[in-house]
Amino acid sequence: MMLTDLPLDLESEILSRVPATSLQRLKTTCKRWYALFRDPRFVKKNLGKAATHVIFDNRSGYSMTDINSLIHSINLRGIQNSFDPSIGVDVKLNVLKDPRHDKKSHIISHCDGLLLCKTEDYGRLVVWNPCTGQIKWIQANNMLMDVYVLGYVNNNKSCNSYKILNFDILPLNSSHDNKSKIYEFNSDSWRILDHVSPGYFAISKAMTLKGNAYWFASDWYASDKERKFLHKFDFRSERFGRLCIPIQKYYADQTVALSVVREEKLALLQQWFDKDSLKMNIWVTKTKIDEDKDLSWTNFLVVEFGKVILTRDALNYMSFLVDEEDKMVVCSDTMCSDTRSGTITRTRIYFAKEGIQVHQEIAQKPKKCGPFLVSYVPSLVQIQSGNKQSS
Repeated sequence: MMLTDLPLDLESEILSRVPATSLQRLKTTCKRWYALFRDPRFVKKNLGKAATHVIFDNRSGYSMTDINSLIHSINLRGIQNSFDPSIGVDVKLNVLKDPRHDKKSHIISHCDGLLLCKTEDYGRLVVWNPCTGQIKWIQANNMLMDVYVLGYVNNNKSCNSYKILNFDILPLNSSHDNKSKIYEFNSDSWRILDHVSPGYFAISKAMTLKGNAYWFASDWYASDKERKFLHKFDFRSERFGRLCIPIQKYYADQTVALSVVREEKLALLQQWFDKDSLKMNIWVTKTKIDEDKDLSWTNFLVVEFGKVILTRDALNYMSFLVDEEDKMVVCSDTMCSDTRSGTITRTRIYFAKEGIQVHQEIAQKPKKCGPFLVSYVPSLVQIQSGNKQSS
């Protein structure tokens, strides 16, 4: 019996367990499958069963591997061995270029298999589904000091309505337009959010979980104890809100970053220097994210890397991934420091697992700083533009 001879419900259930990258290659096999793979209910079901991947952003291009393959390759070779970012890579993705100006684009946000990227000259945004090849270019202004984050509203059980939030990273800067804005894919337009402003300084890169955006922030006018918090933007109500964080002590030279764990929980990383020793704390939310409740955290890992050769004025771009089952974390950061000969950019990789820690510098990259590791779930999600789908 062929798969196409099965009842449609059973056939759909079987195919929903197949990786989206494979389904994309099969979509032209028959008309029924082509229609099925574009059905929002099937797409959502397939996305819910998909494995998390890792995209390595090396600025000349992207490569992608299953996160389990990454963790497995690290364990096989021993955590103290050299790390090769090409290990286990099964897909290579080209960096998108703006056809108007031949400018490269870089990942700034992602959710549901869609990547939100910006061009090098900050002139335009592009939404990209690497799995289907769909892209959508969006005009944007003042991108140098702005935050852009992709999210969605789950309007019904089968379809998400995607949006982009935009706000100024320095809301107290009078030279910028401090009004928050929303781009709606369904209307293909920007609109201003009246009386809605974050009113704080954004510290970490924003992460999207269950459609909503989260990032670490600081209120300049509050006391030291109250000024740091986790900020949330609810794409349904289009309102900002504050959430609790587990950090008890703050350091002048600390780095803070967020990550998503299995598309269900948030992880928070705090890294700082203590007498030239690099230390790190990682917390994970105790339960799955519930938009109606505040967050409860558990300490996941404490890491001390020992002495490292760093300058305290280094600007860190941190990204990290958490494997709860193996109690392991993979981190990377990019340091940009100015010297007499110019800007030196170095990317470092960290591994930590149950008391075993490694600090290792893996590469030098010119000019651009940014996240090295991007958590990603391939999907068949269609990029909508008004009543039409993007090319």
